[in-house]
Amino acid sequence: MVSPERQIFKCFGCGKGGDIFGFLMEKEGLDFKEALDLLAKKAGIVLQRRNDTKKDSRDRLFEINLKAQEFFQHILNKHIFGKKALEYLHERSLKDETIAAFGIGYAPNSWESLTKFLLKRGFKINELINVGLTVSSKSSGYDRFRGRITFPLIDNKDRIIGFSGRVLDNTGGPKYINTPETLVFNKSEFLYGINRAKSEIKIKNLAILVEGEMDVILSFQAGIKNVVASKGTALTLGQIELLKKYTENISLCFDTDLAGDSASRRGIEMADAAGLNIKVLQFSGGKDPAEIIKTDPDIWEKAVEMTIPIYDYYLDSVSKRFNPNDPAGLKQIAAELMPIWAKISDNLVREHYIQKLATFLKTDEVLIRKEIEKSGKGIKPQTVLASQKDDLIPLSSRRVLLEQYLISLLLHIPKEYIFVPTFDERLFTQEVLSQIYVLLVLYLDSISFKGRQFNINEFLKNVPKELSEEIDKLYLMDLDEKLQNKDYWQKEVDKVISELKKALIKSSLEKLSFEIRNAEGFGKIEAVELLNKRFRDLSVKLKNL
Repeated sequence: MVSPERQIFKCFGCGKGGDIFGFLMEKEGLDFKEALDLLAKKAGIVLQRRNDTKKDSRDRLFEINLKAQEFFQHILNKHIFGKKALEYLHERSLKDETIAAFGIGYAPNSWESLTKFLLKRGFKINELINVGLTVSSKSSGYDRFRGRITFPLIDNKDRIIGFSGRVLDNTGGPKYINTPETLVFNKSEFLYGINRAKSEIKIKNLAILVEGEMDVILSFQAGIKNVVASKGTALTLGQIELLKKYTENISLCFDTDLAGDSASRRGIEMADAAGLNIKVLQFSGGKDPAEIIKTDPDIWEKAVEMTIPIYDYYLDSVSKRFNPNDPAGLKQIAAELMPIWAKISDNLVREHYIQKLATFLKTDEVLIRKEIEKSGKGIKPQTVLASQKDDLIPLSSRRVLLEQYLISLLLHIPKEYIFVPTFDERLFTQEVLSQIYVLLVLYLDSISFKGRQFNINEFLKNVPKELSEEIDKLYLMDLDEKLQNKDYWQKEVDKVISELKKALIKSSLEKLSFEIRNAEGFGKIEAVELLNKRFRDLSVKLKNL
């Protein structure tokens, strides 16, 4: 939806919104500079460039990588040196169109073939070393990738930032080698396949994470395209930030036992703290996705739909490693899971799994909760992602959606209708919405005395920028045309206010229920009686709404 008067847009399918630059960036997949260039060109404006040495160096490295990929692809498809590698890829069930789509190539088993090829095309030896394709030596340099199938590492802006090379003949050396850290490649901020998967991830609102390149490629060939590889099981903060651009839901499909691997657990803790919903995709027999797809693609397709929440996976994993029917086994299960439970960022989710663990261990919830609190002491707060700071309002609950809807209604008061809301701002759980509401009341109250109509641009004149951006989103919410009728609009407002009051009471009842259980656990009889009375009073109030 586009508002010409505000010169902004809002998509209520994906939640994106912004100005003309944001619109082009989202619609065309451009970065800000590219959007600026396009708009300047349309307007006939010549942009003055500043001298940016670092940018020029980066562009030069991208250019070298592109030429290297052309070399590797030529060797694989057109040269006798690549025949064996191409046969191997066909044996792994890769089709020619898939090989071409992912830019797969072959680095011949030669010390200097790529280096000489690039030097002849005007690149300098120090540039080849800096981009990671050539290894420095006393004489000059030699090829890093030799006798290996090459996979170009392409970022989310479709730039080749490096390569991964898989050994063809098992004659020693690591199975895979990667471009080292360079000016353009940082492994901890990269996900293989993100360039091809990003659109599908946004559409399905889910990213499936696997370990290796072949897992991604064969999955893509089988029709499951929202798949990326972490190139190692431990998720990093940079990879989490990258995923957050496209989805809040991830499914992990790794060979490693995530519960028993401390590095994997740390990555999962960071993802949880970042607000990602994490599930696990499992296979029997310890096979990886590439093996499964090669055997039967239908199994992979069905498995993608069969995931379990990460904390259920942890519980299932430890119950297989330790005997839950033995006191020593129960102790080991509790010792492993309690520190993990203590780090669950969402209070409701943590409470759910405390109850589940108590049931599994056949132990009182209060005791479990106390032990988890002990485990949680001394744990450092999780790192907050920069992108989280930008998310003023999480869209996860119906209550928040109702609060947003109410503000949107108040921003669209029907013509010829004077209205000043009087309900308490504490009805809003989101601070930003509460602030907007207070400013709205002050504005509506001031214009009501003069008999003036609500005007969005006039209202925004005295609103802080951080709030005006949120107001723009809410103002562009797609509302029913019937709401232009004042009677219909008023009924809708009253209905939403009533729903929010109910939600507020239900939230209070949940807190009271938790406090009652705690008080009972500590044998505080008087406190239990007082809390029960408050619970009954609120229940009656809820019933009468």
